[in-house]
Amino acid sequence: MSSGKMQIDKAKPETISFEPGNQHNEEILTYSGDTKVTVTVKSPIGDKTYDLPDNGIYLLNLKNDTLIGSIVNFGSSGMPTAISTMQLEHIIDSTQQLLLGQNASDANKTYFLTPGSIKKLSTNEGAKILGPYNAIPGKVEADKDGNAPEFYKFFTNAQKRESLNDLIKRLQK
Repeated sequence: MSSGKMQIDKAKPETISFEPGNQHNEEILTYSGDTKVTVTVKSPIGDKTYDLPDNGIYLLNLKNDTLIGSIVNFGSSGMPTAISTMQLEHIIDSTQQLLLGQNASDANKTYFLTPGSIKKLSTNEGAKILGPYNAIPGKVEADKDGNAPEFYKFFTNAQKRESLNDLIKRLQK
């Protein structure tokens, strides 16, 4: 994900030309094989390399803002019709911590990616990443084994701060 234009080198797809800007862009790159891949991002400020040591799904943040996100828990009970004050306070507290990078962890599948960083999210190469301007699908299908699909939803810090302010206003009503 980037703030600016990305151009993937067709002859060498491990090379990305990046021109910083304000426009949100996303690219999905697929590398196959069991060898380590090194991705090179070429930009006006210089080249930077990122190692992908093993197979899986990675997120590279070339945005101007920190990306925060987590795995989407589809559950089995559907959307709640109401939320208690205690649940809302917990959501607000967790969001405030995540905005500061305090409760981001691989174990909890919560992530805090500063600009210019990369993170492996999953070993499941079929997992999907939903960027800041993509909604969580309203309907999803189980995989061939009956398991829920693996989705990771990400927001910019600015977006999450705005939604946090909305939650706080709801709590104060």
